[in-house]
Amino acid sequence: MTSSSYRNVGLGQFLLASVFVIWLVFLPGLGGKFAWPIENRLTAMFIGTSFALRAFEGYFMWREANWYRIRWMSWGTMAFLTFIFAATYWHIDLMNWVPFNLAAVIWMIAYTGEPLAIPFVEPRGADGNGSIPKGQERGGISAAMQNTLLVVMFVAAALCAMLFINPAKFIGALWPWPLAVFDARIMSSFFAGIVFWAARMKLAQDWVEIRMGIQGFMLFFGGHFAVWLLNLATGQLSMSTSTGIYGAVAGVLAVILGVLYFQHEAKR
Repeated sequence: MTSSSYRNVGLGQFLLASVFVIWLVFLPGLGGKFAWPIENRLTAMFIGTSFALRAFEGYFMWREANWYRIRWMSWGTMAFLTFIFAATYWHIDLMNWVPFNLAAVIWMIAYTGEPLAIPFVEPRGADGNGSIPKGQERGGISAAMQNTLLVVMFVAAALCAMLFINPAKFIGALWPWPLAVFDARIMSSFFAGIVFWAARMKLAQDWVEIRMGIQGFMLFFGGHFAVWLLNLATGQLSMSTSTGIYGAVAGVLAVILGVLYFQHEAKR
């Protein structure tokens, strides 16, 4: 069982991430007034769409008391928080401090406090590594799902490394729209989380342990595909080789994960 402290952290994460989703996805023109100035509306929508996965994660941290259903989050959450902490303090001078901006203050407090709090509130020892209660098993995980998780890890690891380590040159020239360095490093944190969420899922033995995690990945890749389609249809994003690859990768991964998800569900 998770503790009340862990669930409270989840509630805070859910509320904060939900605000970021609404702000950046639905009001991308106001990205310049965010915790730091996000001038490109496509970048604002990318970051906002990515925060939908954090809202999803926070909701189940808050509402799901059975740790065995959500322990897939553990490694990825710390990876995400580590990268976003590093990106924030690397570029802290670029944040919207003047004039006073409450979003910048909340951002700094949240992403300094959460990485410090999570290790102390997550279940540990017997509680953290306990077996699935008898009768709650949902069956094994298919080889196809295992291989798909490996592909997800590979894609996310490559994007994370390029966005964080070399955002100004290599990935900046390849990305479908212009990227600011601070924006790129914040974007890398979501892929860092995905690498370790997928890695933790690969070590799971039962479908019940990763079911919610696959839902989260479907939300992430499906959400990015939907936003890609919207911006393409409205002329905000012009078609190019990099634009096509971006949409294809997001769409194909969303479809494959969706098909495998429903195959596993149908067997139970």
